[in-house]
Parts: sequence; C-alpha cells; structure tokens
Amino acid sequence: MSKMSQSVAARVEELLREQLSELGIEVSKLEPHVIAENMKCDVFSDDSMIYYWKGDPILRVMPESSEDGTTSWRMFTKDDLPAQ
Repeated sequence: MSKMSQSVAARVEELLREQLSELGIEVSKLEPHVIAENMKCDVFSDDSMIYYWKGDPILRVMPESSEDGTTSWRMFTKDDLPAQ
C-alpha cells in the first residue's frame, strides 16, 4: 500500500470539507455520528479511494507511481470524477 503523507491527507480532508460545503452542509456543525452515518470510503486494491456522502461520490483519490518509486496523489472532486 502506498503511504499517504500527512500533507496529502490534510488536502483530502480540505477537499472533503469543500465538497460538503458546496452541498450546503455546515461542516463545523456536523456531529461525529452524523459523519459516520453518511460518509463512506471505498478503498481499492490499487490504493485508490472514493469518498461518498449519503451514497453520492464526492471525491476520488488515485495514486500515481513514478519510475523512481515515489507516489503522487491525484484528486478529483464530484465535478470532475473520472469514469470508474
């Protein structure tokens, strides 16, 4: 599994907050149980992830490995999600 750096994880969190805000959700007012009930993340064998809010995809995160062994992460919001 490709390890995601803290800065990449922080960017994922930032994008999730932005996507929820665009849906009209006041993220700062969400209770943890509401997030647990409504947020889902599917992780695939290639380490890509899709985050869902109430069943709708809102963020896809995909690793890209380079020849030197480093991994960069591409992120797609609900407006630019690639075909699965």
